Amino acid sequence: MASRASGDQISDLKAKAATLASRINALGLQEEALSEQYDAAQIRADALQNQVAQAAQQVAAAEASANKARTALKSDAVQAYVHGGNSPLSSGGALASANQSLLRAEYVNSLAANQHDAIDQFRLAALQEQAAKAQLQQQTTAAQAQLALVSQDRQAAASLASQLQATENQVNGQVATLVARQQAEARAAAAAAALARLQAAQAAARARTVSDPSAILVASGPPPPPGHGASGAVAAAESRVGDWYQWGAAGPNTFDCSGLTMWAYEQVGISLPHYSGGQYADTTHIPMSDVQPGDLVFPSDPGQHVAMYVGNGEIVEAPYTGAQVHIVPMGSWFVLAGRVA
Repeated sequence: MASRASGDQISDLKAKAATLASRINALGLQEEALSEQYDAAQIRADALQNQVAQAAQQVAAAEASANKARTALKSDAVQAYVHGGNSPLSSGGALASANQSLLRAEYVNSLAANQHDAIDQFRLAALQEQAAKAQLQQQTTAAQAQLALVSQDRQAAASLASQLQATENQVNGQVATLVARQQAEARAAAAAAALARLQAAQAAARARTVSDPSAILVASGPPPPPGHGASGAVAAAESRVGDWYQWGAAGPNTFDCSGLTMWAYEQVGISLPHYSGGQYADTTHIPMSDVQPGDLVFPSDPGQHVAMYVGNGEIVEAPYTGAQVHIVPMGSWFVLAGRVA
């Protein structure tokens, strides 16, 4: 009942973590879209500001042109009035033979008309500039408001995603703790069962020995020496200490339990199956009292886990999700051993 309850709790927490991960992903996509909208709004605001600046430059140019025309026309009018036929509008004998008073009046009127045209053009440009400025200013204000709104939405999405990420990390931590506890309980139970079976087997062996003393001699025999690649496999496995456990992985940077031992022996040219039960079947079975560095050790059910003995009572293993490859003392639940040829 305790195991089933723990399993249900782990499943619920994993489902919660998956939901949080989905929401975080959706918020990430939303934040990315808002970032693009922010960039577009910024480009629009910059373009409007440039249009305002260009309109102001055009009005300044029109004003300078009008002022220049006004000054020139005034100067021509004075020259025509004072000197008569020396005006630029003079055209030979026709002008010289005309009545000077009438000519001066017509010339001044013509210059005044031209001057009024220039002034009118300037005023029109000014009015257009003012209208353009007003419209552009309105559009710029709207663009800046949109910019601020998008920025606010983006920050809100990022903040919520950060909060959800913290919650997801907490849930994943709870999952890892429960999984470790569950695995520890399972290993303890397996070790107890294996010990019971071992004690039963020893009792049966003693009984057979009493009835037939030669039986123990037939059943026993010296284990084979460690394989030629054992030391290299140990060095390879120890080089991965700190890498993360990943279900179904066999290197080079993440591993499950059988993936680590398989990868380590691959480095010395020896192939093992990617399954702890298969590795036990492919090795020479030896007593636990005879284990040497490079030997593989298993719980009572070899299909559940495998580690590599490295000497001094320690093993290297890829333990479970959320943990890293590590070197630890060999637990009592390791009751089977296999030597790689």
